[in-house]
Amino acid sequence: MRAPIITDDTYKIKLAGPNPVLLDFWAPWCNPCRAMDPIIGAIADQYRDRVAVYKVHADTNPILIVKYDIRSLPTLTLINNGRTVDRLVGITPHTQIQVMLENHLLTTKPIEDHHVIPTL
Repeated sequence: MRAPIITDDTYKIKLAGPNPVLLDFWAPWCNPCRAMDPIIGAIADQYRDRVAVYKVHADTNPILIVKYDIRSLPTLTLINNGRTVDRLVGITPHTQIQVMLENHLLTTKPIEDHHVIPTL
């Protein structure tokens, strides 16, 4: 699956969803960005029910570039509850992105109906 596009005009609506959001900042002239494209597609497929994955064209979305302080491409920015919680810069292996996402998904899962009472 190819990750959908998010823009300066649509980001407020897209970031308002219940799941964390992974933004992939890229540009068509950026060779490392093109190398990341299949990895981002695989991550979007793998996490489709738990993380919203969007691509941000760096050349045409200056508001998002400034808002998320993007200085290098590719940059992956993980947003949860409207705040940046993690970032990866450069060519990043699939497994490293998975580790980042899993670490944050574990800390944002709601506590289930059971409670553990410590014993003394």
